[in-house]
Formats: sequence, structure tokens, C-alpha cells
Amino acid sequence: MAKTPILLITFSRPDTTKHVFEAIRDYKPEKLYVFSDGPRQEKYATDSPMINETRSLFDDIDWDCEVIKKFNTANQGCGAGVSGAINWAFETTDRLIILEDDCLPSQSFFPFCDQLLEKYQDDQRVMHIAGTRWNEEFQIKGDKNYFFSRYGHIWGWATWKRAWESYDFQIKAWPEFSQTEALNTILDNYFPLIKRWEYMFNDVYHQQAKHTWDYQWQFAIFKNNGLCITPVNNLITNIGDVGEHFSSATSAHHRDRTEFIGEPLGPDGLRFEDDFDAYHGRTFFLEGRSPIKLFYDQTIGKLMYKSLKAKEVK
Repeated sequence: MAKTPILLITFSRPDTTKHVFEAIRDYKPEKLYVFSDGPRQEKYATDSPMINETRSLFDDIDWDCEVIKKFNTANQGCGAGVSGAINWAFETTDRLIILEDDCLPSQSFFPFCDQLLEKYQDDQRVMHIAGTRWNEEFQIKGDKNYFFSRYGHIWGWATWKRAWESYDFQIKAWPEFSQTEALNTILDNYFPLIKRWEYMFNDVYHQQAKHTWDYQWQFAIFKNNGLCITPVNNLITNIGDVGEHFSSATSAHHRDRTEFIGEPLGPDGLRFEDDFDAYHGRTFFLEGRSPIKLFYDQTIGKLMYKSLKAKEVK
């Protein structure tokens, strides 16, 4: 089986990039795309030397590999930069493993993606392969070592061009989609979670200069009722304590990762792990919310919201 092309997304962190690149070197893909965003105008003096040091890591590739580089002179940011890098790579390949410069994979993450990208290449509903498993305290029943979720986590992941074609950075379909009952069905009619995702999609939709890309991908997955392959055991650890989104380590960083043993074994048929998604939605995306506030939102808040919606229709 041919090894899947890898897209490595970098910026100004040579230390973390070096570790991720070493993991890629151990895997030895036949094709490697390297994207490097340019320095921010307001931080040009500090960004430039770090970016140059990061880019120098790819000067000498010591295995047989086609390396395709896109090194920006100007900064596109976390939104347009990352989504644009994925668009660019998909101009010349039909599948990708995507790693950012702080997402350190186990070696078994790569063949895990290889085999499942091949297996589900023609199943349109399967849109995403994650390397990260959250809420490992939730026991997945059966002897499978991966399952299907509604949530596409992006700390080490893979997808196909045919799935990415449903991606829209501007999420122009959100207003029409928001008028349907689709989110109610997707999110198990749990209003606090529905409200959370509606808020995020509304926020992204109305941003003139969009500074994120991953909410748009999750919207595409929700909109297409997409299935996201998720390993039972976590295969990625995030080593980026300091960067664009974090100033110090959090509980999400430096998590244990495992090596995937044996062949990927999934569920019978294409079906969501509904119990996990219900648990994960409440504990991961609503982490820190008070039980009283959640109860209020699911009861009184939900009724008030429905009343407002009814008035808008009239």
C-alpha cells in the first residue's frame, strides 16, 4: 500500500516542528507538503528569524521523498493560512494526512490513516479520520479499535479531496442551515450544546476577517451528516504549550499517546457511536459550565428560544 502524502503546517516554532518532522522522517512518506506562513507585520522582527529557522529544517531531506514547499512572504493567519494550505495540497493529491507543527503522532498513526483512507475512499459519508481521542474515560463497547463520531478533531487528522470539496471557508450556507432542525437532530436535542454551536457558527459567519478554519470544517461535517473515524486510544499528543492559542500548558497538552496494534477494526456498518457523542458533547464542549446553568438552558432557556424563533417566523 502506498504511503499517504503528508501536509505539515508550520509557522514560527522550530522546536516543536523539529519533533513533528522527526516523526515524519521515521515514517518516510514518498510525498511531503510543507506550508510555512509568513511573518506578522506587527511582529516582523521576532517572527522572521524563528520562521527562517523553522524553514531550514527542510533544507536536507535524507530519504527518497518529493518535497513540495509553499513558503509565504506575508502572513495569512490561522484561518486563511491553514485552509489555504489544505486547498493548495489538494490541487495535486486526492488524500492527505495533515499535521500542524505541535501535533506529535505515534508511528502507528500513519498506517492507521493509510489503511482507513484506502478502505473508505469511496464512502461519501466518511469525511474525516482523527488521530486524537478525547474522553478516554468513556468505554467504547466491543472489540473494535476505532468508531464513528460526529466530531472531527483536528490535532492530527486525515481526509480526502472529495470530502474537502464540501468545505467553505465563508460558511455561506449557515443562515439557511440554521433555519432547519438539523442541529437539534445532530446534537440529540440538547439545547445548551445546540446554543453553543449556533453561537460559534454565527460568530464565524459574521467575522469579516476570519481567524479560524476548523469550525468551518465541523460545519461541513454537520451539514453533510459526515462520519468521523476516531481511534479508541489516543494517537496524538500536542506539544505546543506556547503559541497562537495557548500561553502555557493546559490539560489538553502532553497527553499520553499509544501505538496502534494490529489492523484497524471498526463497527459493523456506518453508524455513529451515539452514546459517546452525547457524553463527549456535554463534557468536552461544555466543560466548565455549571449544572444549574445547563439545567436552566435545557428547560427555561430552551422554551424562551423557541418562543423567539416563533415570533421571527411570524
